[in-house]
Amino acid sequence: MLTLENGDRIQGELVLVDAEQVVWKSETFGQVKVEKSKVVSMDVDTDLKIAGRDEPCTLAGHYQERWEVYCAEGDGWLIDFPGVERAEPYPNFVSNPIAFKGNISAGGVFESGNREREDLDVNINLDVRHGDFNHLIGALYQNQDSEADGDLEKYQLTYDLRWIFAEKWFAAANTELEHEEARNLDLGTTLGLGLGYLFYETDKTAFSLEGGLSSLQEDFIDAELSEDQDDQYVAGRLAMKYRYKFSLGPEIYFNQKTLQSFDYGDDFQASAEVGVRTPLVEGVLMEIGYQWEYDNTPSLESEKEDTKVTVGVGYQW
Repeated sequence: MLTLENGDRIQGELVLVDAEQVVWKSETFGQVKVEKSKVVSMDVDTDLKIAGRDEPCTLAGHYQERWEVYCAEGDGWLIDFPGVERAEPYPNFVSNPIAFKGNISAGGVFESGNREREDLDVNINLDVRHGDFNHLIGALYQNQDSEADGDLEKYQLTYDLRWIFAEKWFAAANTELEHEEARNLDLGTTLGLGLGYLFYETDKTAFSLEGGLSSLQEDFIDAELSEDQDDQYVAGRLAMKYRYKFSLGPEIYFNQKTLQSFDYGDDFQASAEVGVRTPLVEGVLMEIGYQWEYDNTPSLESEKEDTKVTVGVGYQW
């Protein structure tokens, strides 16, 4: 039974609790979505899977903004109901634990700095969720073909793993492979571990912060142009991700990352990207993005700063 602040009582069963709402399957009205702030109490007769808890939990009581739950170890505890990131019936979690979504896009590129060009790039992003584990996979390919610089390529592969071990906290591991001829980089490898905090994540919006340590290995195309650069070092990593989807359809996003070497204070890198995605038809979207990269100790004859503006179309599922 779901009881609302206006006195309505809806009989049925719980489908999902996320950061903003309760999804409830009513025996009379079918599936309904109710904002958390309008829920006074909830009575369910099945165990729950709560984000950050591996074992099934029993909801013993719902008192305004507090849940009283008992998990496998038998101890009762109170949790903040508005702060519950995700909860669902445990049988549903066990029977259908995998969620898959992603997007692919191709667009025009206009760059200044190390590269002066007009070209195309291709991006692929996958988001695979399995229980409390979130796998983020990305691939980027760019090709520059100009009379001044010839044929220059860049490719990048990334893999990030998030393990939600508490209601909002997650452990993170990240890897990256990068090749960029315009920066004299033959192959750059990054391995990192860290800790993150998920402020909120829904279909509408998400915001997270992450910090940790990264080990960087860089092999250069022309070693003479990179005599003053470290080819291997440990750095501190700080990253932020934010997105927001407006009710009319457009979605904005902002991602930022900074790497600071522990060996040399002048050796640091930073990058940021901001953009907007607008749906055109079902599954098809238009995207405009701006990317900024800064390397305080670049190869000789290279600029410290690069910028890029892209306009393209893609498909999202």
